[in-house]
Amino acid sequence: MHEKLKKEKFVIRSLVAPCYSEPSFNSSKISEATFGEQVKVLGVKGSWLNILQEDDYEGWIKGFYGTLEEEPVKCEYIVIDKHPLPFGSRVQKLNGQYKTINEDDYNFSLEPVKIGEVTSLDSLLSYARHLIGCPYRWGGKTSGGFDCSGFVQTIFLLSGLRLPRDSWQQSEFFKDSFISGEQSKPGDLHFFGKNSKITHVGISTGGLTLVHCQGWVKEESFSDEISGNKKLADMYMHTCSVELNFD
Repeated sequence: MHEKLKKEKFVIRSLVAPCYSEPSFNSSKISEATFGEQVKVLGVKGSWLNILQEDDYEGWIKGFYGTLEEEPVKCEYIVIDKHPLPFGSRVQKLNGQYKTINEDDYNFSLEPVKIGEVTSLDSLLSYARHLIGCPYRWGGKTSGGFDCSGFVQTIFLLSGLRLPRDSWQQSEFFKDSFISGEQSKPGDLHFFGKNSKITHVGISTGGLTLVHCQGWVKEESFSDEISGNKKLADMYMHTCSVELNFD
C-alpha cells in the first residue's frame, strides 16, 4: 500500500456508508459506517477501500462515501435526534456550536451526547426506548435502520463502552458475566440463537423483558406467558450482566 495512505483516515461524509465483505456491491453487506465516523484504511482495490472501523470490524467501502485525510476533525458527539440526521451520526462541537463533518451548523431538537457522557444503565435504557419504532436494516447502525447488534452497540457507545460489532462477539465480550435471565436488571443483555450459535441480542428492561430490534425496535417479553414472544423464548441462550463491566 502507498505510504501516504498509511497516514490517512477515511472520513464518512454521507449519512451512512455500507460496508461489504468484498470490494463489490454484489458481495454481502456486513455493517455500516456512520456520518462523521473515521476509519483506518488497510488497502485499496480500484475505487474500493479496505477499512478497519473503531470496533475492529473490517470490510470494504466505496471511495465516494467520504474523503481521505491526514488530520481529520474528530467528531466526538453522537446525534440522538432521528432526523434530519439519524441517531448514531457523529458531529463536532466548536465554540459552543454543533457542526457536521461537512462544517454545516447542526440545529438539534435533542442535544447531541458526547461519547462517554452517559454514566448510568438507566439512562442508556431511556435512549434505547427513544428508538422504539425505528426499522430493522441488515448491517444497520443508525435510526434509519438497525440490526440487533448494531442497535446494542450504538446505545452502549453513548457510555464510552465500545462493544464489538456482532451479537456472538458481544456475548464473548461478556462471557465472564453470565447471570439468570429472570434476575436481570435494566441494561443487562439477553442473547438468543440456535444450536449453540448466538444470532440475536437485546437490552434487558428487567427480568424476561427487553428492548431489541427484530423487524423494528420494540419492547416485549420473551417469557412463556400468553403475551410473551414464544419464538424468542425458544431461542433464548443466556443473559450477561453489564453492570459488572460498567464503570
